[in-house]
Amino acid sequence: MRILARVRDAAARRAVADAAALLAAEVVHADPETRDLAAQARAANADVIFVELREGEEVAPHRDSARALGAGLVVACHSREECTDAALGHADEWVLLPAPADRIALRLAVAAERARAAPSPRDDGDAAERVRYHEALHDAATGLPSLPVLLPRIEEWLEADHELTLRYLHFVWFEQIERTYGAERLDEVIGTAADAVREFFAREQAREHVLTMDRAGDEDFILIARAPPHQERAADTAALSHRIERLVRERIAEKHGPEFAALAGLYIGTAAIARDPKIRIERLVYRAVRDAARAALNVEQWEREQKAERLRAMLREGAVRIVYHPIVVTETEEIYGYEALARGEFPGLRSPEVLFQIAQEANLVWELGRLLRRKAVDEIRDRLAPDQYLFLNVDPHDFEDPAFRDMNPESMGIPDPTHVVLEITERVAITDYHRFREHLAAFRALGFRFAVDDAGSGYAGLGSIANLAPDYIKLDISLIADIDTNFLKQNLVETMVNFAEGQGARVVAEGVERPEEFETIRELGVHLAQGFLFERPGSASAAA
Repeated sequence: MRILARVRDAAARRAVADAAALLAAEVVHADPETRDLAAQARAANADVIFVELREGEEVAPHRDSARALGAGLVVACHSREECTDAALGHADEWVLLPAPADRIALRLAVAAERARAAPSPRDDGDAAERVRYHEALHDAATGLPSLPVLLPRIEEWLEADHELTLRYLHFVWFEQIERTYGAERLDEVIGTAADAVREFFAREQAREHVLTMDRAGDEDFILIARAPPHQERAADTAALSHRIERLVRERIAEKHGPEFAALAGLYIGTAAIARDPKIRIERLVYRAVRDAARAALNVEQWEREQKAERLRAMLREGAVRIVYHPIVVTETEEIYGYEALARGEFPGLRSPEVLFQIAQEANLVWELGRLLRRKAVDEIRDRLAPDQYLFLNVDPHDFEDPAFRDMNPESMGIPDPTHVVLEITERVAITDYHRFREHLAAFRALGFRFAVDDAGSGYAGLGSIANLAPDYIKLDISLIADIDTNFLKQNLVETMVNFAEGQGARVVAEGVERPEEFETIRELGVHLAQGFLFERPGSASAAA
């Protein structure tokens, strides 16, 4: 490693020389009066630039010089205010003088490593590279810094307080939002969740604290507080988790709707960061992160077991509610039929995504499917017009259930199976298409129709459509959201409509939320549509 150092303070010069010796690095001292270090850094082929700030001197010119060379930048400060300026000026590292050689060595090593890992533009005008460098260290959805950015501040807190508290906030169901609604929608929800967590701790956490992420693009949060750890009972952690979860759900429901709020399940794990001069700060912090994450996962596992028990009780009591989401004809806006959607009646099991995930883990998918199909048919029988259709969600695993596979439509209260559409919802991939097509053929012989759900996402791709030859192709919400402004989506949907018509199938657009989206899909020839524009599931008129 080669270090270019511009230092006035004699003690700091000696400390830098000692730090270089610890790193087996070569140090070149620049003239303390030099303001533009670019030429000297280039001549020295420096890996790191170490600069002691003068009073009123800005960080930006040194940062730009370092970026142009692909070098790291460490700023030596004489006050906490200067350290703050260094952080805001995007220096790689900063250190408060006076500082021992081992601390300066750590800052130099970390800055060099960041420079090696980050894009290293050699052209001062390459702003795009600098933006990418910033984005690598900051989460785009929340604006939160990633954990490495905060290590110097955490080290200063440890020097002063000796112990800190770290809380790991694990959001367990967010991945279901991404699977169902797409990455962009999850980014929006994570941003709202971050705002709610900030709001909570700004109100509840009296001591200084920071909110961060392990890395940019994550979906879990880390809170580090200048509060000494204390023995916390499991009940206390659970109570804190529920209070934060309640606020996060409220804010998500206000901004995105209750169906997203239902997927904001939160578990918290707590660990201590204790100062140990013999251990690097990075290792202290990341070991605490792992300990807190494990604690959160232990709580999650216990709660999943409790939810499985509640699901068994729910199945015994028949405690599920069915709501019917209208599907309309795009040309006339007349109701073509209804999709039956499940809602659990027990706390923690209201979301269908959570409901089926717990059923899968507890090996209760067949039992849950039987209950939902029976209630879906029973509760709409008297309100379904003769020319309307009932869409029932069916998991591929259901076809292995003898009670479903050998079902007599009349025993289910289905007098005319030709008006029942079985939606194949691929929560898991179909592995044996030959056997599965045999099952479908038996149901087709009874008169049932079929739909492929969420086409264009997950497992429900063109392979499923080609193998299952459905009567309906339901386009995933990710293809429909903002389609009025996205020409690529319009071309894809138009192609899918042409393909479907060639196969004698109809296309259903899912997730239509705005009139502009509806008008666009109508112009593209989509046959049917459903979404919150027509009726929110769970509203009074949608309930049975």
